[in-house]
Amino acid sequence: MPAGQLLLLTGSPGCGKTTVAPLVADLHPLSAYLDLDCFFAKLRTGAIEPWRTKAHQQNRVVLSAAAAALTAFAAGEYFTIGEGILYPNMVDLFSATCEPLGLDLNYAVREAPLDVVHRRVEGRTTDPEHAGALADAAVIDDLWALFEGLGVEERHRVDSGRQAPRTVAEEIDRRLQSGDFLL
Repeated sequence: MPAGQLLLLTGSPGCGKTTVAPLVADLHPLSAYLDLDCFFAKLRTGAIEPWRTKAHQQNRVVLSAAAAALTAFAAGEYFTIGEGILYPNMVDLFSATCEPLGLDLNYAVREAPLDVVHRRVEGRTTDPEHAGALADAAVIDDLWALFEGLGVEERHRVDSGRQAPRTVAEEIDRRLQSGDFLL
């Protein structure tokens, strides 16, 4: 795989993004993995829950910062993964930072059945990696439904709700190399 590629790995809460993203990164000899939630965690006063409609402008600012960081790694010839809840209407921020540098931008949407998502989210109360993660069942239902109804092209979807994380990571990498996720 050529250096300088960027993969945005997204999906609803509980679909397994955080588990799979580092596994995909580890398949490459030079890689970086950034959790987009970390950028939201840096907001202090006045932060709006990012799933709220009124958070749109805030989200664009935060994701612009994330795009700059991800692009810096990719421009440094790292295979770079940005993982988090990222709807198609925010991908333009990443395209705008990749295009002038001639970097490939890929977008993959991880999917899982709603019952699997709920089971994973319920387990977050005891999982230190997910401490403080979104666990409100009603919000999870809404975000899952949003991803299901987004009209994302089939080639960008990864149906992996019941597969082992390593298997999913290998599938994502294979499809990435074949150009399935390229924007």
